[in-house]
Amino acid sequence: MTARIESAGALRLGGFAALANAVVAPIGLLFLVAMFAAFGAGARSQGLAFGWVNDVLAVVSALLTLPVVVAVHRLLGADAPTASRLALGLGAGTNLAIVVLQSLLVIGALTSEQEIGPVVIAFLLLVVWFLLTGYLGSSTGLLPHGVRMGVLAATYIGYPIWAFWLGRHLLRAAAQATPEVSESTRPANPRSAT
Repeated sequence: MTARIESAGALRLGGFAALANAVVAPIGLLFLVAMFAAFGAGARSQGLAFGWVNDVLAVVSALLTLPVVVAVHRLLGADAPTASRLALGLGAGTNLAIVVLQSLLVIGALTSEQEIGPVVIAFLLLVVWFLLTGYLGSSTGLLPHGVRMGVLAATYIGYPIWAFWLGRHLLRAAAQATPEVSESTRPANPRSAT
């Protein structure tokens, strides 16, 4: 029963983190568009400011994705243990790399030119995680339309929709994994005996 409660907690945390990401990601996307628009208009300093905010939000988004990666593993691990462990390592490692690289960019320890190559590789590996977990979710029936949603997440523009969809599925799975406490199994209140 403790394992079920721990799984429910991981699923719940992952679900709420995914829903939070569904809010953070589109804000980051708006700042990314604003950055390119400012650069296009010749407003370099405003473009750099918008880009910096986007980079900070990318760190927040990657940090929010870490509990999502664990929750997806908890959800899929019983039905596809080896592939799910592979996805767990890939998802966690990729998001940690994104956090480190984007943080180094934000604090000025790396220039955009130094950071862009490694972070593009990390984002491409994140696409592999979206597709792998989508496939596993679809094939087990635990995440219906998982492949389609993984492809949508990989477009970046569709990432907030994917995060909302996944958050709802994880919270639903958490509710199903939480054991119901009936009157007969509930521990007695020692104070009520007096």
